[in-house]
Amino acid sequence: MQQHKFIFIYGFALFAMFFGSGNLVFPIQVGQTTGDNWLFGYLGLFITGIILPFLGLMVVKLYKGSYMAFFGEAGGVMQYALPLFTLSLLGSFGIVPRCITVAHGSLYDLFPNFSLFAFSMLFSALTFFLSLRDGRMLRIIGKWLSPVKLSALLILIFIAFLNAPESTTNVGADIALTNGFLTGYQTMDLFAAFFFSALIFTQIEKSLPESASPKEVIKAAIKPSVVGASLIALVYFGFVYLGSHYAYLISDVSPALYLPTLAKQTMGSTGTWFIAFVMPLSCLTTAVALNNIYARYIYSIMGIESNKFPFILLGTTSVSFVISLLDFRGIAAFLSPALEISYPGIIVLTIMSIATKKYKGLKMGMFYAISLAMVIKMIL
Repeated sequence: MQQHKFIFIYGFALFAMFFGSGNLVFPIQVGQTTGDNWLFGYLGLFITGIILPFLGLMVVKLYKGSYMAFFGEAGGVMQYALPLFTLSLLGSFGIVPRCITVAHGSLYDLFPNFSLFAFSMLFSALTFFLSLRDGRMLRIIGKWLSPVKLSALLILIFIAFLNAPESTTNVGADIALTNGFLTGYQTMDLFAAFFFSALIFTQIEKSLPESASPKEVIKAAIKPSVVGASLIALVYFGFVYLGSHYAYLISDVSPALYLPTLAKQTMGSTGTWFIAFVMPLSCLTTAVALNNIYARYIYSIMGIESNKFPFILLGTTSVSFVISLLDFRGIAAFLSPALEISYPGIIVLTIMSIATKKYKGLKMGMFYAISLAMVIKMIL
């Protein structure tokens, strides 16, 4: 595979896998809540929604594509509990069902009688079949689905930008920055980065000559990460701007309907059809990737025969279907507290793993101290 083609296919694949349900909602929410200081809101979101996930991508590459080696830095039982906890939130108990609810919301104006139950069943079945093979999945996502999704999102942002009114909400810069930073937790992209990076790293390693050195593999894996992060940053910028300038329009609607409402306002009936294509596509690419990774992790720790993987995948997909019936707000109700407790500790573990691979005891101590502090804060 030619180098530039290689970089862009895997870079687009990373963009598509990251850019799912939360990424279609929370950047707009940041703009809505930060008003005229939306740039500070974007900066906060950029830190937790772009910089930290990018560091997560780098960390796993430094551990040669093994997220288990990274989580092993936590030591003890946590080196097994952390991957299971984070993958459960990313997979069947969090992001995947959230993808289903957001995709369903995008069809509300066109099919108001299409129940969440029926849609979730259809979406889950499609997710299951696309998740069966990760190599084929990455090629489809990176080569076909991602460029279409990116182009559609940029078209929508451009049209909405041309018609955007002035932002009339006054919010302090410090509040806007903090709001953007904390909202970035909800995307859960730092968690996803560890597993997406491992998935991409494995495929990149397979596509390189056997004679390639570890340093050459890491170098080859970094370039797609830069492409993917840059594309996400670009779309986030547009979404935060639109959320700020159209805040009046989305103040009383469900988060899952933010983007459909904006599209309908700026593009009319065309926007309704447009968003009914873009949002399910965005959610599907993320759901497929996360469902595959979660099922493969459970399959690996159970140590069962390879031909049993479809049954594990069917199980994780079924749980996602059930959780999706709680709807967006119901899923957020248990995700938010879990993230407030776990995210700070994972951030510290990530940064220190890049700063130094020595002093394992110090990393473990800081991780446990910060995690315990967050638990105490939540209790009090």
